[in-house]
Amino acid sequence: MDRNAIVTTDFSNPATDEMYRARWPDEPELKERAEERGEQCGGCSFFAPFNADYGLCCHPRSRHHLETVFEHFTCPVYEQEGWGPHSFTTVKDYHCRCNGEGSEYWDNLIAAISAHERGERIEEGCENDQTPEDRREEPI
Repeated sequence: MDRNAIVTTDFSNPATDEMYRARWPDEPELKERAEERGEQCGGCSFFAPFNADYGLCCHPRSRHHLETVFEHFTCPVYEQEGWGPHSFTTVKDYHCRCNGEGSEYWDNLIAAISAHERGERIEEGCENDQTPEDRREEPI
């Protein structure tokens, strides 16, 4: 039974914890998905991480919905999105396209945009990056 409390450092449901520790004894296909194919909660579109190991299952169709689960756990409705940002949807067109690069990808992108907005030349990236002063506008 779920403890109905915010738990951020362990499974909130002891039965789910036992299922993970026993490696899904009644569901060998889940063991294969998690251990062989890497289909784990940390890469699910509906996983909201609390820290480096645990997060909240937000999948409305999951039997673990609103439980704190370990990032290496899995369930039958796992929705692959990658280990980066999550979109909380089953619609693939809305999934993150950073391929699991996560915050490093976004941090670099934000830094590049910020530098551009400040008019600074971007050292890494496209050779055509220019500051506003570098641009020559052709007369119309």
